[in-house]
Amino acid sequence: MASDMTKIVQYDTALGNVQLDAETVKQYLVKGNGAVTDQEVFLFIKMCEAQKLNPFVTGEAYLIKFGSQPAQMVVGYDTYKRRAEENPNHLYTESGIVVSRGSNGEIVQKQGACLYPSEKLIGGWCRVHRMRNNVEVTTYKEVGIDEYDKKQSIWKDKPCMMIEKVAISQCLREAYPKDYEGLYSETEMGQSDVPSMIPANAEPAPVKEETVTQEERKAMFSKVHNAFGDKDGNDVIMALLNEEGLKSTTGMTKTSYERINRKLDEMILAKAEEETPEN
Repeated sequence: MASDMTKIVQYDTALGNVQLDAETVKQYLVKGNGAVTDQEVFLFIKMCEAQKLNPFVTGEAYLIKFGSQPAQMVVGYDTYKRRAEENPNHLYTESGIVVSRGSNGEIVQKQGACLYPSEKLIGGWCRVHRMRNNVEVTTYKEVGIDEYDKKQSIWKDKPCMMIEKVAISQCLREAYPKDYEGLYSETEMGQSDVPSMIPANAEPAPVKEETVTQEERKAMFSKVHNAFGDKDGNDVIMALLNEEGLKSTTGMTKTSYERINRKLDEMILAKAEEETPEN
């Protein structure tokens, strides 16, 4: 095992060439407060190589380790979606949430993840449409919210979005077993269908919060530069980032992005009011 641990593994992926070794994994690709074992690192590298994953792309793949519990390999939700789109047999995916509606508790499958005030969230659903032997076939999956809601912050804030993601992840894995063999999304970790190497009484791994896109970052900078100019605008952004405990917008979560944008809107409005001459 020692010789294997010092070896650099190199392979190509859809997101570029990857070179992995044990030390790199331990330094940059492990989250949590536990110390990963050589065996866990070795298995992580081999799984990334077999499944052509690029763990240096944000959220593509990483290890979570808490205390003495076995490490858990987590694959980003975006990886699931991208793999389906790259499959030549994939046609399209439908998904949404399951709700009970009205006084009679009518069960309704809705597209999307918008819960109306009169509805109660029951679960999520997904249909994957693909071609097999020149015939269109459909894979269907429905999951219950009670099985997956671990009362973590993102599940409290966005339960509809999270349960829909679970349904999509499970449906894609069932539709394309070879493409997703041994891969479990971050929304599923800690559940009954996780590989047996994870004990049933293990604490669920924290769900990785979504980060902002490059387009969202550009939009924020454009807004602040238009209002304050380039130099002053950058100073404003840095001050707001410091309040969030961030050094840059790279890897900024959606939650921080929304808070910063609200503060920016308030600052821009206050600036406009100051510049408006009194009658």
